[in-house]
Amino acid sequence: MEIRTFFKLKINIDNLDSFYPNQEKCSRIYQTELIIDDKNNNEIQLKIFFDDKEYLGEKIMQWNHINDLNLIDYFQAIEIISPENLLEIDFLNYRCKGMENSTDFYEFKLKYFTIKLTGIKKTFSNSEKSASTIYLNQQSFGLIELNYNYNQHFSWSKEEYNWKPKNKIKEYIKFGNTSFKPEHNFFNSTKNHLEKISIQKEPKLTIQYNDLNESEIKKHIELICTLYSFYSIENIDYSLSRIYTNDKLHIEIRDVSNNISKDYHGIFRWEFYQNPLNLFINVDSTQLLENSDFYKKIVERYIYSQKTSGESKFMILYSILEQIRNKYILDKKIEKEKAGETPNLKKVTEEYSFNLSKTQTDRFIKKTLENIIEIVSEKDKELFKKEIKYKLTPIKVVSMINQFQSLFDYIKIEPKEFDLDFLELKSLRDSIFHGRPISENLEKLNKINLYKCLPKFVGTVILKYSGIENIKEIVKYEN
Repeated sequence: MEIRTFFKLKINIDNLDSFYPNQEKCSRIYQTELIIDDKNNNEIQLKIFFDDKEYLGEKIMQWNHINDLNLIDYFQAIEIISPENLLEIDFLNYRCKGMENSTDFYEFKLKYFTIKLTGIKKTFSNSEKSASTIYLNQQSFGLIELNYNYNQHFSWSKEEYNWKPKNKIKEYIKFGNTSFKPEHNFFNSTKNHLEKISIQKEPKLTIQYNDLNESEIKKHIELICTLYSFYSIENIDYSLSRIYTNDKLHIEIRDVSNNISKDYHGIFRWEFYQNPLNLFINVDSTQLLENSDFYKKIVERYIYSQKTSGESKFMILYSILEQIRNKYILDKKIEKEKAGETPNLKKVTEEYSFNLSKTQTDRFIKKTLENIIEIVSEKDKELFKKEIKYKLTPIKVVSMINQFQSLFDYIKIEPKEFDLDFLELKSLRDSIFHGRPISENLEKLNKINLYKCLPKFVGTVILKYSGIENIKEIVKYEN
């Protein structure tokens, strides 16, 4: 019999009793059961027990209706009751996705209401040393299926059958400070006495590592999912993770989208020979791990752009170029503060270089602008004079076009090879941004948005940021 999970929950909402002032006051601390329904896509619920004289369920529902806030942010797990080896329950990084309260909800002679969560993490004491296992959502199914060959001839014995899929990936693939193996979890999903047997497949990753903490392992896992997402232009994510660290086991269950994709090869299918592992072995994993939050963000936006069209698609793709340009500039500034360090990459220059010091340069520009005052009309002279101090920085900054050109020159990419004119892109961007009618440029916009033009150009810029300098010279993965 499975041991139920109980803990004490503290509710940190000060004004709950104001909703039903004539009822008993809330005790604030309640016995709660964590329920994970593995028969219903691992649905996660908190079952909160209370004295029905408190009207806690009704108070919570009233508060939640009035406040547009994440209810879970006001909950705190303060003591584990069972099982004994459960050390911690964490739901603070997730959201409330629904609540249910009913007059029929009674157990242990107590009233209860339920709250559904988008995720939960449990930490157990554990002595087992094992590789971590990550179960992926169904969008990844076709990507993992690429690794398999199947023998359709069954070897039967009197009482059982023998059917073994063959994973073409023999060795773990090195990635950062981990190694991973993409594979399926196979299991019999029907009862043995039935005349037909159904074999179920679950896409998963097995992760090996040494001396990494949980957050470091998760960073690697999330980046692996991000690279799979970029390759397939689908949101590849994990729904369940079992991570082992020292003497602890961390289990995380998440509510993620779970739709099988029919086309699991993205825009760069031919460049990577229809094998996503060719992407993994060619990127600079160290560079990406150091900038994983930024990389996940731009890949997420890139995927989203491919699900849209028209002005939205164009503006998202253009904004990704701006973000990458700004990231290079920001990294340049950070590196300037780290004297003596050799930068990983040459960065884009944001400002012109001057022969004078910063103070002398500002003084020279200010004096030059003051000389212009004599040609300004009388009614605007005072305003011009007041705004001189705000004009110093814009004068020193390289134009937007040239900042982009510096980036393109360094990473060795030419817009014209993608049938693009960047001056034309900039003009179109400004028109859309300032709300000018796009009807006269609609044909031009549709041409730019063709997958082989702006989408492939921006995707190639992302690949170059990932450490792939020349996509035509990638190393192929060998089984």
